[in-house]
Amino acid sequence: MEEKMTQEEKSRRIQQAEEKLRQAKAQLAKAKREERERTRKEQDHHKFMMGGIVAKYFPKCYEFSEKEMSRIIACAFKNMSIQNMVATVVRERDEETSESTVSVQGDIGEEKGNADENT
Repeated sequence: MEEKMTQEEKSRRIQQAEEKLRQAKAQLAKAKREERERTRKEQDHHKFMMGGIVAKYFPKCYEFSEKEMSRIIACAFKNMSIQNMVATVVRERDEETSESTVSVQGDIGEEKGNADENT
């Protein structure tokens, strides 16, 4: 008992499906735009922060062109003491991350233990 749809019913269903498709495409485009905007804002903030740090510790930076600053910074980061400091900061950051993970897990364990005591 297969019902045959009239041409008009097919057209209406196709139009509804096409409208849903257009809406979904518009929603996807909006989500992509918002994601790009969020990423751009994060990158702009990071650039602003980095520029402020360079200016703070190297106030003469405004006297140099971009090309000159690039040469200066490239040379500085080849310095072994700078490389050692970068490695130290990365190691400390990784240690802090692992400690906070352990701390959160410990807190969860304590909460579970307290819940067991209350029951």
